[in-house]
Amino acid sequence: MAKGFGAGKPKKGNIKPQKAYLELIFALLKCPDNLKPKMLMANRNLIDSSLVKTLEIVAIKLAEEGDRQSANFLIELANSLAEELGLLSSDSKICFRFLLQMKLAMDKRNGHLDAVHPILQTYLERDNLFIQRFRSWATSKLNNLASQDAKFLAVLLATFGSIIEDFPLGNRAENVEQAIACHLTALEVLSLETSPKQWADAQDRLATACCNRIKGDQAENQQIAIDAYEKALQVFTREESPREWGKIQNNLGNAYRDRIWGDKTENLELAIIAHQSALQVRSRDEYPELWAMTQMNLAVDYRQRVEGDKEKNLDIAIAANQAALQVYTPSVFPEDWADTQNNLGNVYRDQSDQIFGDKSENLNLALSAFQAALQVYTHNQFPEKWAQTQMNLGNVYLGLKQTVKWIECFRAALEIFTPTDFPQDCFKASRNMGYAAFQSQLWWEAIEGFTTAIEAVELSRSWVKSESRRQEILEESIGVYQNMVQACINAGQLEKAFEYSERSRSKRLVDLMASYNLFQGEEIPPEIQELLQQYEELQRQIDQERQRHKSENNRSETRAAWEAYNEAIASLETQKQQVWENLRREDPVLAGEIQVNPLSLSEIQKLIDQPNTAILSFYTTNSDTHIFVVQQNQITLHTCTGEGLDTLQRWIEQNWLLPYRDEPKKWKTQINCILRELAERLQISELISEHLQGIEELILVPHLLLHQIPFAALPTGEYQEYLGDKFLIRYIPSCQILEFCQQRDTVGTFHEISLQYGTVEDAEDNLPCARFEGEQLAKMYNIPPENRLIGSSQATSKNYRQLAQQVQVLHSCHHAQSRLDNPLESQLKLADGSITLGQLMTPSWRLPQLVEVFLSCCETNLGTPSLTDDILTLSTGFLCAGARSVISTLWSVNDLATALFSIFYYQQRQEGKNRPEALQKAQIQLREFTKLDLNKIFQEVEVREKELIGNRKKYLSGSIEYEEWKLEYNMYAKLNRRIKEIENSTQQFPFSDPHYWAAFICHGLL
Repeated sequence: MAKGFGAGKPKKGNIKPQKAYLELIFALLKCPDNLKPKMLMANRNLIDSSLVKTLEIVAIKLAEEGDRQSANFLIELANSLAEELGLLSSDSKICFRFLLQMKLAMDKRNGHLDAVHPILQTYLERDNLFIQRFRSWATSKLNNLASQDAKFLAVLLATFGSIIEDFPLGNRAENVEQAIACHLTALEVLSLETSPKQWADAQDRLATACCNRIKGDQAENQQIAIDAYEKALQVFTREESPREWGKIQNNLGNAYRDRIWGDKTENLELAIIAHQSALQVRSRDEYPELWAMTQMNLAVDYRQRVEGDKEKNLDIAIAANQAALQVYTPSVFPEDWADTQNNLGNVYRDQSDQIFGDKSENLNLALSAFQAALQVYTHNQFPEKWAQTQMNLGNVYLGLKQTVKWIECFRAALEIFTPTDFPQDCFKASRNMGYAAFQSQLWWEAIEGFTTAIEAVELSRSWVKSESRRQEILEESIGVYQNMVQACINAGQLEKAFEYSERSRSKRLVDLMASYNLFQGEEIPPEIQELLQQYEELQRQIDQERQRHKSENNRSETRAAWEAYNEAIASLETQKQQVWENLRREDPVLAGEIQVNPLSLSEIQKLIDQPNTAILSFYTTNSDTHIFVVQQNQITLHTCTGEGLDTLQRWIEQNWLLPYRDEPKKWKTQINCILRELAERLQISELISEHLQGIEELILVPHLLLHQIPFAALPTGEYQEYLGDKFLIRYIPSCQILEFCQQRDTVGTFHEISLQYGTVEDAEDNLPCARFEGEQLAKMYNIPPENRLIGSSQATSKNYRQLAQQVQVLHSCHHAQSRLDNPLESQLKLADGSITLGQLMTPSWRLPQLVEVFLSCCETNLGTPSLTDDILTLSTGFLCAGARSVISTLWSVNDLATALFSIFYYQQRQEGKNRPEALQKAQIQLREFTKLDLNKIFQEVEVREKELIGNRKKYLSGSIEYEEWKLEYNMYAKLNRRIKEIENSTQQFPFSDPHYWAAFICHGLL
């Protein structure tokens, strides 16, 4: 139409007033068709990009007013001029045409969104990426429009979001994602101040989309929805917008009912309040359909209600559903009628479960209600609701003991509820099927259900960026893994049972180690660097607070001052935890960019180095503890019947962990007795005779509190023989982590002769044996002074990190402390503060050159694993940071015994023994160490102490030389006193008790 009118690109600075464009447009609309070209020619100076934009905006406004003929003319003219000016891409032309058709279709059907679905379907048939393309086009247009026009388009974009959210074709999960993106983009333009109603409407649409979201964290989705509904209620008040207020109250009630965060009881009460509020404006006389909808929602609230009398709540739920059915008749509202029948069926089923009334009668009433709903819900027309009702029907048939039918129903539901499309519903249906089959001892059907449930859980978990929420998801479903393992065992599927036991454990650690592999050798992104700085700064503040508190006179400290100190530390630790969570959200593994695939049995068997090595993988279910014995070419199983979670694991907690924490002296005296009983419970003697003949090395994968057990000190049943005498032993949190460690071994090959050693010794100047220990190692390996951090003048956090980045073998002999209440705050205590487990697990601690770390400190592998079996200790922290092997301790160790053990260990390493061999030999050597052997190692201690006494007068009191002398003298004096105490004792073997030698364990590689 505009060809030949002399249209050209607008010249710079040639800005025309908007009034001129509008006058031309309305003149064209009044002008006869045959005169329109002449009018355009006469006004060719106005033909530019601004005129095109104005034509588009006026066209949409005319379409909104119902003048479709004028709107179509202006659109055609805008497209023609844009093409002449070189402004129009094919995408732009198509998207604008769709926008106009969308508006016209909705106007024709009084705003009904489904009027646009056939149009959208047509566009998608031509271009299956049209939804993404349209959203991208609209977003770019928003950035180039004047404020008022941008608001207008933002409202249309938010409407488009709701259209695609309800679109029946395509991938529903992806449709909802696109809808949310549309709403968020619209809200970048709309604001409470400038366009309150449009802003509130977009908030309402966003909330609804988040409630329906399939991907992401369901807990977070629900909370975003609640927040958005609350924002919308700031504008849509009961007085000014009663209809909208009632709608949002109704939806807000649903969101509170489904809320995961917070207290369930409180959430349900809030849901009831919201629905009752909605009924204040949704009367039966004025809005019968909306009244019935809210009655039905209120029924669901009361059915799930925790407060009040359960039977009374269910009666209220039945009454509310029956009230809704007065409006929702099958002829007028068939889908709503079916929804209510479905809800009514659930109430009757709950009554049968609670044994209110006649159980059989209630089940049959539920059966009738669900079957009635299926008269409307067909597989083709209402697939989701059909599947939901099939699942409900399956639960009823289960109660009626009709096995064939409940299996059929659950399988039917899972045709629609797949892990990828509906993970939450899939999990519920497949879990119910698995549990039902398990109770009926139908092992293959149980495996079928649990397999699908686990797939759904793991997919849901992969969509969540919050580390804590990922843990919660796994903890909530850990029973599925346990039952899967047991069902596989009962079905004779040992391979599958072992694979799923491995699949359920240490996922948090696996994520952290996968993150290490990603960041190794790469630049850390700026946003992560900023969070790391925040984390380190908070740790610096904690260290300062502790140093200040230590330097004050604590004897005169008041209770109030002590509590203030504790509160200050707790507050800083809470802030650190939040920064940690934010750090983990930025992690590519948690963001779903990297997937860690579970290992198969054959892949795990390839991790076993020698034919005489076996992996012993422990797994405790509700009833039993299973020990999988995995060798290079076979797998067998030993079951400790009756040693389940409430028997074995609770027994360990009550007899081992709690006494250690609360009554350590008593715990020391009971160690031998407890370990004897534990060996009997785990049937160690039978395990050896039936499964471990010809085996020389064990790789232990403990489960839950078995991580805290010194397996080397378990008696075998043979006279005075321990498990550690018969086998070389090393630990690993999971086989997946063993694989990570082996992959690291290929990073570089280090020869023993070329290894650089570093020591951190007696960081707080109060461990004389640790300083002696460091001196002996320095002599053995010719460790240069620059690789030794000795005492409070050198062993600072900064120096420690620098040393850890330089050496291949790091030996730490100083204080450490485990925090069972907050594992990430477990710490290596240094001169100026501490290094925490949380720091070790951040991307700033990457130590790819570390071959071995020896944590000759207290409690460096003491921790209480979560239900997901994640053992977070300083030892596993170094594994995450890059070490291939870590020697650590299970409890608070004796200073002198630890020094001796360390010396013996490194002597064995010098003789060519691998780590488990050196550990075994050192434990035996310490156990068999006599009083007479003291002189062989400590012969120079007494002599050196006397020399130092003689040198006392050489140094001026208060001088640097004097202080150095004083430190060395105190070390030898204290060490000598320890030696004398042992020499004067009546024990021939002073370190024979497991308390002295059994705490040391080896994690990782040989």
